Amino acid sequence: MISLLVIIAFVIGIYFLLKAFGLTDISKEEIRDIVSKAGIWAPLAYIIVSFLQVTFIPIPGMVSILAGTLLFEPWEAFLYSLIGMFLGGSVGFYLGRVLGKKFVYWVAGDKQKVDDYLEKIKGRETVLLFFMFLFPFFPDDLLCSVAGISKIKFSTFSIIQFVTRITSIGCTILVYGGDLIPLDSSWGIWVIAGLSILGIIA
Repeated sequence: MISLLVIIAFVIGIYFLLKAFGLTDISKEEIRDIVSKAGIWAPLAYIIVSFLQVTFIPIPGMVSILAGTLLFEPWEAFLYSLIGMFLGGSVGFYLGRVLGKKFVYWVAGDKQKVDDYLEKIKGRETVLLFFMFLFPFFPDDLLCSVAGISKIKFSTFSIIQFVTRITSIGCTILVYGGDLIPLDSSWGIWVIAGLSILGIIA
């Protein structure tokens, strides 16, 4: 809760700072032009945020991915998100494997929650982790660490991560990014709502 409040305060502060400089009324193309002038530092900063989102900062993956679609071209947002989230997931896995259950209990803040996840995936690690990573309803940071203290191999975990990250990031950018399905039209909103419902049913 403290982390969440800090993030909300930070976002609100950034918003009013941008508003004070008249930067809240600019278009997506103008935002991308400003970001491109930062050179390599903008992609690097975004990759770091994507990395931290999977490890230490409780930001939903969809939020960071959609932020990327505002800052970069769709293929760039996809690539940078994939790099950051894959590296973050790998580090989270090894933190769980090296530091053990005590670390994972600390990440979760709830020993019972971790034990429940371990019980649910016991003997079915590959299949269940695949679907948990595929859908945005599960905490990535905790799942990576839980995978680290499970019996799953890192090679298998890496394949699961790679496939699910490509799928989830790609779908998020295509559906919600606004480049393929316009968010400022009624039919676009209905299409997105329908796809969201289908995703929840799946």
